[in-house]
Amino acid sequence: MLHMPRIPELAQRDRFVRRAVSQVRVLTLADEEFASVPSQKLPGRTVQLFWSSEIEAKRWAKALTGDDGLQAIPLQTFVVDILPGIGAAKGLAGTDWVSDPIEAEIDPTDLILRLKTESLTELARGMVAKGEVYLVAGEDGPMVQASTQKPNRHASTAEVLAVFSSRADAERHMKRTGGKNIIADPIADFLASTLPWAQQRGHGISLEPIPGAGPLEVPASDVAARLTAS
Repeated sequence: MLHMPRIPELAQRDRFVRRAVSQVRVLTLADEEFASVPSQKLPGRTVQLFWSSEIEAKRWAKALTGDDGLQAIPLQTFVVDILPGIGAAKGLAGTDWVSDPIEAEIDPTDLILRLKTESLTELARGMVAKGEVYLVAGEDGPMVQASTQKPNRHASTAEVLAVFSSRADAERHMKRTGGKNIIADPIADFLASTLPWAQQRGHGISLEPIPGAGPLEVPASDVAARLTAS
């Protein structure tokens, strides 16, 4: 059973998530041999070390290896490749590690979810700046798909509407799902018509805030709020 983080650990984790998304990267040691330590809380488990602050990362690189060399990991690589690999090895992620008793040792799956959720705001900004979103349509209008969440907390039905920030992503989804065409939905129409339509029918919204990391299902009302605030 995973250790339940205390409030200081949660604050440390959340700060890491905000910075990682804002800077679109995380840092670890250049010498990967020293980039992990035994868990302080779960015997037999290993914690991979990552930082969001270059100052802190260099300080601990120097302390651990005698050299302040770092390597930057793009956020997408971190979420799509590295964290799943740590999870498969039953490891943990040490976020902004400082060798204190309150170290945040985070389950990789939980960290992936938090990074994807934090990235929703930037995704919404990009959609607003572009002025439109893309939907896959069938013969009767926008296509909905089965939810991947069991149970789906964000919808009263078992279906969600997939929304894309790029036409290319929508086209790839269309090929997988057998859609007929792509709808380029202006943001104003999406807010005024499409989202209320989805909400009225109890559909959640499926988005992929970090490319390749898989979809995140959120309530239509949450998407509307983020777009309106962007």
